[in-house]
Amino acid sequence: ITGRGRVAREGLNCTLTGKPHDIRSFCYGLREWNDVFNDTDFKITDGVAADKMFKALSIRKTNELVAYGLAGDKAPSLKKFAGEHLEADDYHKAMQDPDAVIIDVRNAYESAIGHFQPPEGGAKLIDPKMRNSIEFPKWLNSDETQKQLTGKKVLMYCTGGIRCERATALLNQMSTVSEQLKPQGVYHCRGGIERYVKTYPSGGFWKGKNYLFDKRMEQTPDVKDDTAVEKDISSKCCLCRANFTVYRNQFKCSRGLCGVPVIVCTSCTTAAVTKPASLMCELCREGYKAPSEVPNLVAMKRAAEKMVGDNPTASEQHPLSKKPKVYY
Repeated sequence: ITGRGRVAREGLNCTLTGKPHDIRSFCYGLREWNDVFNDTDFKITDGVAADKMFKALSIRKTNELVAYGLAGDKAPSLKKFAGEHLEADDYHKAMQDPDAVIIDVRNAYESAIGHFQPPEGGAKLIDPKMRNSIEFPKWLNSDETQKQLTGKKVLMYCTGGIRCERATALLNQMSTVSEQLKPQGVYHCRGGIERYVKTYPSGGFWKGKNYLFDKRMEQTPDVKDDTAVEKDISSKCCLCRANFTVYRNQFKCSRGLCGVPVIVCTSCTTAAVTKPASLMCELCREGYKAPSEVPNLVAMKRAAEKMVGDNPTASEQHPLSKKPKVYY
């Protein structure tokens, strides 16, 4: 077994590679070793090419699995405030609800090459326009955001579900103590985009590519041809503005402290290498500035936990441990 992982107080997030039998044996072995892994959501993909696999295994200790700036005393309790999981088919139905909003909690450069597109008359898609995850608490704290979420069923999604665990918990915690933020339920797709696309191999309401942080680089619906996938994407080369959908060579935005990945087409590679100062992401190009007011997360957490006491969340009442132990 090879791969890489992050371990923090709230849990463990790993991407592992190996032979199909070895991966499954490892997962079963973890559950036999410790009951805590009975609640672990293992997502398995077969047929990964050998050159896309990791060469070694590394596990890194971190303050957070996702850098939201919610470590230590700022971390919302997943047990008390986590959003409710929806299986992919239920999430698909929820996107058809006109009283719902759907939030992409990934970074803007990921959303550029793929996102959910709810059907006409269904949920409203909201893009937080984040350069990185640490901007999410500030975005949630803005008056404009809270007006959009109040009175709505809030659906969140991310690559594999990890970011949504913390994001939904933060929203539920904030809404517990805020009179201006009152959503009608907070939900996310179990297993994220990855599980949804496997459940709907023709794509469903997913458009484009699922950006991945490993050697695979991207995930696309299994039975949707490449031409159709490309037509769903409107991303462009940051230099010549030609349509292009691939991040390559780790080019980054040069503006200020931005530094997010940018798309550079094959024809512009030389120009990008020789003139890196010319590279600019889409958010910097439009002059977008993220909300800057940081909520008092420590005080908010204390107040919210005092209000809810030991009452379980909806997600605790329907834990994964009650579901069949299957691998997807």
